[in-house]
Amino acid sequence: MIYNLVNYLATQLTSLIFIADSWSVDSAKESILIKQTGGEPKHWYDRTDWTVQILSRAASSVDAKKNIELVYAKLKNRFGLTLPQVTVNGEVFSAVIAYQISPMQAPSSIGADDINLEMWSFNVTITTT
Repeated sequence: MIYNLVNYLATQLTSLIFIADSWSVDSAKESILIKQTGGEPKHWYDRTDWTVQILSRAASSVDAKKNIELVYAKLKNRFGLTLPQVTVNGEVFSAVIAYQISPMQAPSSIGADDINLEMWSFNVTITTT
């Protein structure tokens, strides 16, 4: 599901660089990290509620904030969104229907990372089947 979300955001917000799972030493300094932080099956329903952390980093806090706010606006309270099929390293991830995407909080500054890039973050819950 995480790769589907990254693909969706990359096609919607073409001016931003999106990375799945974790930054590497080769990752763009100004980029958005999409990181799956877990999921909870709702056994009494046919669904899973995934939690996803979205992190923006840039040389300045202003740029990191501007970028995260674009992503926040694109995902805030979305219903019935189809996250498209994507192929990563030869593995096909089928399209996923996100019945609901809900922010857990508004974007906030979390300070600088270990290479002194300013970071902003927020988390969402994504409900899928």
